[in-house]
Amino acid sequence: MITSGQVERSIKRFGDYANDLSRSDMNTFDDASNMFLDFCESDNVFSAIHAQLQSVPKAEFDSWYNSKQKTRGSTLGSGQLTFPTDPEIRMALQYELLRRIRDERIALLEFVGNFFVLRSHEISEYIHTLNEGITRLLARELSYRLKDISDHLPKDQRATVPFATIKVIHQATNVIQQNASGENITQTATQHINPELDRLFAELTKAVISVETNQAKLDEYIEIIASAKELARTEKPKLNVIKALFAALPTVASVLSITASILKMTGA
Repeated sequence: MITSGQVERSIKRFGDYANDLSRSDMNTFDDASNMFLDFCESDNVFSAIHAQLQSVPKAEFDSWYNSKQKTRGSTLGSGQLTFPTDPEIRMALQYELLRRIRDERIALLEFVGNFFVLRSHEISEYIHTLNEGITRLLARELSYRLKDISDHLPKDQRATVPFATIKVIHQATNVIQQNASGENITQTATQHINPELDRLFAELTKAVISVETNQAKLDEYIEIIASAKELARTEKPKLNVIKALFAALPTVASVLSITASILKMTGA
């Protein structure tokens, strides 16, 4: 669990980093992008939101992006960069797009040149266009949802709130494989049981208990481990989401060793 004050401070920091990125130019974009995305991935509150954005149903980035690439013509800016109308899928795709541009898996200049008509070919114009067309839209929708969270926080900043209340994705995200059959469509959930994996998660829980004395933090860590375990036991574990969850756990040798073993077992 975390305190109301912690959530409020994280929301404010998100707004500041998002504004810095939105206003960046050729001299500041790399630093602002790193600060914004590293904050989303590592902050105690926003790491949960990062994990949610990485596991939105139907937000299949590669298939979406490949379909957009096929709309390009022979002229600059001829590609049709349309996003799904579902706000949560849009956010997930826009967030992943910024991550891939930051990591240089997608070239910023090539991407902007393919999908936007530019007033000039100065690098700062490319960055301004990216921020207007992607960053601001993502930050705006997330801000709406963060305001909803903020409105329901206890006024006492020392009051604790369940980690599960930090939720910006409201679709039913079922990470367990479902099979539909029959005329009336009944669903059954199947998890893949691996005794060694279960043993490692049990060891991970013990390791966290041995190093964390704050009960509120311990409750939070137990919730994180439970979520990671559920993901790890699916047929096709989303390793980036599991890694994001593990990043929120204590960075001590025993915990890091066990999480590395779990990731290796799940295919990382």
